[in-house]
Amino acid sequence: MNRMKHVLFIAAVASVAVAIGGCNAVGPAALGNGRAAYNNIVNQTEDEQILAAIVRLRYDQTFGLLAVTSITANISMRSSVDVEAEIGPGSSFEGSTIGAGVLYEENPTISYVPVRGEQFVERMLAPLSAEQTLLLSRMSTQDFEPLHLLVRRVNGLANPLFAPGDSNEGFNHFVELFRQLRQQGVLDLVGSQSGAQEVFIHDFNQRQAGDVVELLATLGINRSVQPGSDLRIALHFFVGAATRDAMEIETPTALETLRAASRGVAVPAEHVAVGIVRADTMAEHERSPLVVHASRERPLQASIATRYRDYWYFIDEGDVTSKQTFLLLRTLVGLRLDAGAKGQLAPILTVPVGR
Repeated sequence: MNRMKHVLFIAAVASVAVAIGGCNAVGPAALGNGRAAYNNIVNQTEDEQILAAIVRLRYDQTFGLLAVTSITANISMRSSVDVEAEIGPGSSFEGSTIGAGVLYEENPTISYVPVRGEQFVERMLAPLSAEQTLLLSRMSTQDFEPLHLLVRRVNGLANPLFAPGDSNEGFNHFVELFRQLRQQGVLDLVGSQSGAQEVFIHDFNQRQAGDVVELLATLGINRSVQPGSDLRIALHFFVGAATRDAMEIETPTALETLRAASRGVAVPAEHVAVGIVRADTMAEHERSPLVVHASRERPLQASIATRYRDYWYFIDEGDVTSKQTFLLLRTLVGLRLDAGAKGQLAPILTVPVGR
């Protein structure tokens, strides 16, 4: 019997050691799994609230934003050991059991702050700065040119997204030429030695020279274009009448950019019929690069989706241009959220997620 007690004691100690070792392993595993899960859900909900804001603007409705300020996850672990044994004559240990376990518990607390106040309003209604415009313009790809949403007017050419019915296709032609030359590596936006911004056109061949001439003609700039020579054109950000010796850009506000993008939201015919939203009357050259579909049923192939007025509004997973457009909008709003929330006196909503 003493021998059996000794064996059970050793086994119990070993079980405790295993349980403690399990606790030590749970910590890193919890960090590895929890961090990715929290990051994914924060990113997903940020996408959803930006898409919801765009959809609400299509319906001429106000929208609100909540910024996640902190996530605190309290992790607790407890170990337990259970021993059951039969004590009696004989050397058999049948019926004796030893069990060890680890109880893992996680209680996250999430804090939100409403994005509002004078500073936020100013940032949403102030035109994009030169620095922000140049920074975001670097998100250009072969499928999407950010200038469609970052420029209201250039050298007198009105962007049809911001001035529907009061523009022609000249602006879109400028954007396409600009995108082609930049993608080919012969056009860059650079800083001069004096600190001013310039359009630098360089290393272009005879074929590309034709596109350069066409670009300058579209902008009303008269310059001699010779393959092998460089062109430096001053880049000005202005509001007012344009001169013809530089590339002069008028930028929109962040709110105007979101509203322009919202023109790509498809709306149900029944909503148009009852007058809660205006019908789509845009010409082809006035269309937003962002396309948002509407469906009664939850979409299966959606990159991002949000529900509004009994419909699902979503970006198709296979629509590369719309996804890249949304990435630009998300980045732009992110800049505004970060800037607008600093020092802002607003109530913080803290939500503990308990058992």
